[in-house]
Amino acid sequence: MSAPPVAVPVPADGPVITGWSAVSAHGLSRRDFADGVRSGLAAARTEPDGPRLPRPDACLVPDLDRPGLLGQEYSYTLDRLAVMALLATDQLLADPEGGPVPHTDERTGLVMGTTMGGKETMAAVIRGSLTNARPFYVDVGLIPGCVMNHSAGAAAIRHDLRGPNATVGGGRVSGLLALNYARRLLDQGRADNCLVGSAEEFAPTQAWLEQAAGTPGEPAPLLGEGCGLLLLEPAGAGELPPLAVVLDISTGIDVDDDPQAAVASCARRALDRAGVAPEEVWAAVPTAAPTPEGAAEHAALAGLVPPEALDRIPSMALLGDTGAASATLQIAALLVIAGADPTAAGRAALVSAVDRDGTVAVAVLRLPEVTS
Repeated sequence: MSAPPVAVPVPADGPVITGWSAVSAHGLSRRDFADGVRSGLAAARTEPDGPRLPRPDACLVPDLDRPGLLGQEYSYTLDRLAVMALLATDQLLADPEGGPVPHTDERTGLVMGTTMGGKETMAAVIRGSLTNARPFYVDVGLIPGCVMNHSAGAAAIRHDLRGPNATVGGGRVSGLLALNYARRLLDQGRADNCLVGSAEEFAPTQAWLEQAAGTPGEPAPLLGEGCGLLLLEPAGAGELPPLAVVLDISTGIDVDDDPQAAVASCARRALDRAGVAPEEVWAAVPTAAPTPEGAAEHAALAGLVPPEALDRIPSMALLGDTGAASATLQIAALLVIAGADPTAAGRAALVSAVDRDGTVAVAVLRLPEVTS
């Protein structure tokens, strides 16, 4: 039986999430994402152009190749990863409806999670080096996209964010690792606020890598793509109302080849440090990855939190496997549903992630008394 709602004020210290944005298969805007999550429907599937793929369909961000999407000054070639990161940053820092926007300056940091950057761009450069007349005859315009921190750097340049700029590579756990990194930047006084999120692009190279890494004989997974971005600020210091308090983020490694036990242990540790009992969890949001680790993650949470907690947020599988973008999009989906549900006020939520390499992370959030 779940615990009754408890009204809990926002702590006087500690980091709070005061804004979010998302680019996903539901659409290019935050509103598109919110509408898609509330609908509980799967994102539209499309057939990617180009070479043969392990499966013919994917959940792609619509209109991402539209000319002029980022303005005339960004008419040069950018990979899908960078375009999504720039769009998400634009949304977070400039409200098209004229609402309040966060203050940014030389002490605004940016932390982006990824798997390994733009895989398709890297593959194109390597392919050119191997097939052209000379190994160094490559398209130099593609080289910036091969750098793992290209998206974070491009977003910081576009919005003149001069604080700490970092990229964290951790697969499906990247979003939570990046959030933990940003939390430490604030705790150590190295930034006044941080944009933090994660992104993954769909590409033929990505599709074949996922197929090769999966279980032999299993059908190819439905892949997606997207970018989620959060604004993290110290409690009481932000100009925008808090949407959630980050109580704790715990990380771990599955060294026993038992992902269910690893997730359960990490979740219990995070809840203990946050001072939250498992039965008090209002919502639990796993990655829903189409892997054995994803199934183990769900089983671990099912054995820990109330059954209804796992049903409150629509499954992230509705967006396809969004890889490194998963954890941040999970938090964004949580904020969407909690913002429209009065029973969420003051309650605790759990967001987890696990990758096939054994990395595990769990975040415990507290939803404030008033959400928006």
